[in-house]
Amino acid sequence: MRKTIPTLVGLAAICAAGFGLSRLVATRTQLAMERLGETDEPRVLPVEAAPVRYQDSFTSTRRFTGTVSARRRAELSFEGTGRVASVLVDDGDEVAAGAPLARLDVRQLSARRAEVEARRVRLEAQLQELVAGPRAEVIDASRANVEAILEELNLAARLLERRTELAEKGSISAEQLDTARAEVKTVQARLAGAQAALQELTEGTREETIAAQRGSLLELDAGLAAMDVQIGNMTLLAPFSGTIEARHLDEGAVVSQQMPRTAFVLSETASLEARIGLPGALVPDLCQDPSAATLMFNGQRIEVSRARALPVVDSGTRTITVVLSLGEGTALVRPGDIVALEVSVEQTERGAWLPIAALSESQRGLWSAFVVEGAEGGASVVRRAELEVLHVESDRAFVRGTLEPGAVVVVSGAHRLTPGQTVSTSMEPGRGPAAASEN
Repeated sequence: MRKTIPTLVGLAAICAAGFGLSRLVATRTQLAMERLGETDEPRVLPVEAAPVRYQDSFTSTRRFTGTVSARRRAELSFEGTGRVASVLVDDGDEVAAGAPLARLDVRQLSARRAEVEARRVRLEAQLQELVAGPRAEVIDASRANVEAILEELNLAARLLERRTELAEKGSISAEQLDTARAEVKTVQARLAGAQAALQELTEGTREETIAAQRGSLLELDAGLAAMDVQIGNMTLLAPFSGTIEARHLDEGAVVSQQMPRTAFVLSETASLEARIGLPGALVPDLCQDPSAATLMFNGQRIEVSRARALPVVDSGTRTITVVLSLGEGTALVRPGDIVALEVSVEQTERGAWLPIAALSESQRGLWSAFVVEGAEGGASVVRRAELEVLHVESDRAFVRGTLEPGAVVVVSGAHRLTPGQTVSTSMEPGRGPAAASEN
């Protein structure tokens, strides 16, 4: 009897456990059936949508990059030769037009100039003497000389006359007579020379002589002017205002014509230009109205005062280089900086704007969007519409395709949809393609 009681107790426990397990299985089965019944009903996803609005054209912004450069940039060298005596500027210094940059030693050239100047003083004094003519004392002395020679000639003539008489009487030899005759001729020649000198002094200096003297002075003046130019070339001056980009010479360096050396590189940093290659169709409008384009650097706008185009097409890029003169704001950029030119272009093409979030990639290079349509029972379902993207901006795209004007397109949550999906739409003002198309 004692052995039977534990056996009954064990059987009772086993029966209770089996009943609980069957109860648990039944409960879970019922819950699973309820869940299965729920999935048989269509699931509705909430999405945001907006109607499509077509337009016949759109404005696109095209972006082109270019390089900033100085309007004028020169490599400066000495025209003269010699040793560098002083360097007055350094790299990065700003200089004004005409400011001295460096000087060569001019001592040797200055000494040569002083020598030529002394010769000129002497020739100038001689010219003044020629122009003034001989002094009265010189003329009187020449006239007295002529009178003295006349007396000598009279004396020689009387002597010849007496010796001729003596020679006829045979008192003197023929040789003595010839000597008297020669003396007369000699005195006559001296008289002619003295009279010519007196006449020249009386008439004054000839114009030819004065002109020749003046020509000699002009030659010296030209030589002095050339030396002044050489001395001026010994000082290197800034041809325009700008900034010293590089310095290549120091004191003591020798500059010669056989080995010319660049002394400085000067850039006109106060007047900058931007050179940008553009398609030929955009060049005329930009040159006519530079304000229509926007020039940007690091997110800041730079004013453009003038635009001009080069007359050739770049053989590599097939673009035309446009030179933009920078106005206000040029302190933002330096030569060598990269700037961006944004040009608004009106394109005639029928289509509509859609947010990028509304598009998904399709086949054969096309894109697609989900269109909301009505279904039986008043529910809304989506279908896929194939699109061609014509232009893309930061957060929207201009498309054309199988969309009908006024069609409602899903603009948010399209990544969760499949064709035929049941959705509930919410139309929010200020969002979607309708708002984008108005811009």
